[in-house]
Amino acid sequence: MAAALIRRAGFGALAVLAAAGIAFLLAWHAPGGPAVGLAGEHGAPGYLEEVAARYGLDRPAHQVWLGWMGRLLRGDLGVSWREQRPVLSLILERLPLTLALTLSAAALAALAGTVLGAMAAARAARWPVALFAALHAVPGYIVAQGLVLVFALWLGVLPVQGIVDARDPAEGGLALLAERMRHLVLPVLALALHQLCFVALLVRAGVAARMDMPFVTAAMARGRSRRAARWRHALPHALLPVASLTALRMGALLGGALVIEVAFALPGLGRLAVTAALARDHPVVIGTVVVACAIAWVANLLADLTAPLIDPRLRAR
Repeated sequence: MAAALIRRAGFGALAVLAAAGIAFLLAWHAPGGPAVGLAGEHGAPGYLEEVAARYGLDRPAHQVWLGWMGRLLRGDLGVSWREQRPVLSLILERLPLTLALTLSAAALAALAGTVLGAMAAARAARWPVALFAALHAVPGYIVAQGLVLVFALWLGVLPVQGIVDARDPAEGGLALLAERMRHLVLPVLALALHQLCFVALLVRAGVAARMDMPFVTAAMARGRSRRAARWRHALPHALLPVASLTALRMGALLGGALVIEVAFALPGLGRLAVTAALARDHPVVIGTVVVACAIAWVANLLADLTAPLIDPRLRAR
């Protein structure tokens, strides 16, 4: 088991480096080029060349790429062209909010999707499957606008944008924490709905398939009700795919957080990446890609570690 984890960690690290290299090449060859992003399209004669020489952008792409990858291996993500600050410090300022958003959405999707999927498995009707499939197909930005329309505009019970209300600032401590959690309710719901429906469909199929297995039949023969056998015996065996799915879709959650953060004006990693892309601040864009890939890599490692706890049969592998 330890050897398999080490091997997967090594392959994951190589995947992060490959993603970083691809992100660099895509940014380098984006329309306009990095020098135009710094100097503008209508600079004075010779200004583009001066800016390119100042930042080392007049060298061949492979030389710049090798130098950047060497700095990346030392943990240096470069300096933001727009902010003139280290990229790592910009990312660390925004990362806690993005992690709070994505981890809360992942936990909500896993818990609520498991419960709803197990409840749907008890019904012979097909309408729960159709409902979950229909909600799963709705884009995140449509869900965000719908939640704003209902809970913010019609009911007026939840805030629309930002992380705190500037008109009524909290003093700090628990009051500030409660205010921030209140502002995160709608973004977390909007981000979690897509994965929640997928988890519910997965759990429903898994529980329904295991209800006819011998160990469930034996439990009911010992006096367990069908409902108790479903929750105590069939459901635990259907949880392993949920843990794997939550980790595998962490990258999708981070991508969805980009849209949600822009929709709710949250100062997170996704909004930083969008702002940097519009300003052609390539070091920040590449840095956010690297960090997002690293988070997904860590999430997959954690899934590999927790899988034997859910299914003891995996410990012998």
